[in-house]
Amino acid sequence: MLPVFQQIQVERRDDVFCVRLKKRRLEESELHQLGEELHELVTVLGCRRLAIALGKDPIDCLQSMFIGKLTGLRRLLQENGGHIRLCDVAPINLYVLKICKLTELFEVLPDMDAAVKSLEAAG
Repeated sequence: MLPVFQQIQVERRDDVFCVRLKKRRLEESELHQLGEELHELVTVLGCRRLAIALGKDPIDCLQSMFIGKLTGLRRLLQENGGHIRLCDVAPINLYVLKICKLTELFEVLPDMDAAVKSLEAAG
């Protein structure tokens, strides 16, 4: 059974960890906690395939600290032979990801089902 987290909701689909943000706006301390929770998925719970749904509504925390958490998580997963996908991204948030050239680092898929399928195919 997965632990209860403060900032994320986690569901497992076989070996894919499916994550949704609980809030649309995160303060700095909550962003730190988010990073710790995502880090725990990889280092403690053994996550190697991670799908993160950013949500169809705009999120108010797509800032440098949040982007840093995502890129750090990507690096941690890669170092451990894992993969990450983003999904359910609001148009304005996708625009920000494109402007920051993060769509070159992260595969962005339309929904959680597509992200899980992509991760299953990633090996």
